[in-house]
Amino acid sequence: MDMTEHASADDWTDFESVDTQPIDLQPFLNLPFSATFGSPATSLAGVIGIDGHDGTGKTTIARGVARALGASYQSPFAGERGALLARANRAGDHDAVLRIGSAALTAAIDRTGPARPVVLDRSWMTVGSLMTDEDFYDRWNLWVPTILCWSDLPTTLERLRQRDKPTESAAWHEHYIERYRCMAEDRGCVIINTGRSSDAEAIAQVVDEARRLLKWSASETVRPEQA
Repeated sequence: MDMTEHASADDWTDFESVDTQPIDLQPFLNLPFSATFGSPATSLAGVIGIDGHDGTGKTTIARGVARALGASYQSPFAGERGALLARANRAGDHDAVLRIGSAALTAAIDRTGPARPVVLDRSWMTVGSLMTDEDFYDRWNLWVPTILCWSDLPTTLERLRQRDKPTESAAWHEHYIERYRCMAEDRGCVIINTGRSSDAEAIAQVVDEARRLLKWSASETVRPEQA
């Protein structure tokens, strides 16, 4: 498989989400990305993302964090949204990747209305991982404060083997493990090494960091270098 292609829709829909309603993507499909995605009107106050490559435990952690914080749990790329994003990526259509990614994240946040906090199971890193820095950073501005769940290649492969489902090559996974880490480091995001802790320990770590980010994000304004 092409190393520029990310996880299939199935990899993003292993767990049922409370956020599974269809999104009307039609307004995003027929215009240039620059015409549909200016400064986001969506408030990011009280919203945090938990992101990472497959096999890092992020869904278990995101659900645990949402319970601990009494937050709404949302999975922006569940169901058709993951399928659409994967299809756009396979086609090499970066404009569509950006449109679908921004629409899915916006809809997941807006669906909760004024209720806060909100925990997103996948965030902007999922979109950015499909593109180069040059194609992504200068065009993206929905900078949800995000925590990266990360694990090394052997741990990732072992966890994926335990799912008893086909997986990609080790080189493919290694590419995305490194891509996520580089994005997190570039933007100063917290990185939690989930390969060195139990689920309970990782959840506790992320809860502590999430509380800090939620206080900080209450300013309503999130700059790219702070995401």
